[in-house]
Amino acid sequence: MTTPVKTVAIVAILVGIAVGAYSRMHLLIPLALTGLAWWTARTLRPDRAPDYVAAAAVQAGHLLWIAVGLVVIGALTVDLVDIAILLIGVAWLLLRPGLAPVIVLTIYQALALIINLFAFLSFPIGHNLHRALLVHILWRGLALLLMWRAYHKARDLAEAAAY
Repeated sequence: MTTPVKTVAIVAILVGIAVGAYSRMHLLIPLALTGLAWWTARTLRPDRAPDYVAAAAVQAGHLLWIAVGLVVIGALTVDLVDIAILLIGVAWLLLRPGLAPVIVLTIYQALALIINLFAFLSFPIGHNLHRALLVHILWRGLALLLMWRAYHKARDLAEAAAY
């Protein structure tokens, strides 16, 4: 590992520990569900590019967390639209990876991220919803990062194969 990579890894670990200490179960649940989604996708679709699988797994884990949370609090209403958009988008990303599902999911995640940011800023530090929203924001940001990384990596590989 080179020095810049080590530095980034160390910073990521420290941020992860800080977020985990602050958010507690709000981080553990989507983290476990994301790991389960990743393992399932790699098992069922071993032919898929690992970068797209990671991008889809983060969003599938987030989707499962949202769905379970809504069932637990008994609030399955308008949020079903969110679940449907995310479910269709994640399936599309896994089954037909490429620019189109990345763009659709980017629009969804960016809008949801803005809504989450405004809600996050309205709660005091330490409030249960403040903790949960922090993880929502991080998961959405991670989804955006991983999707575009997967797309650019796949595009670069396709361009390199053309020569």
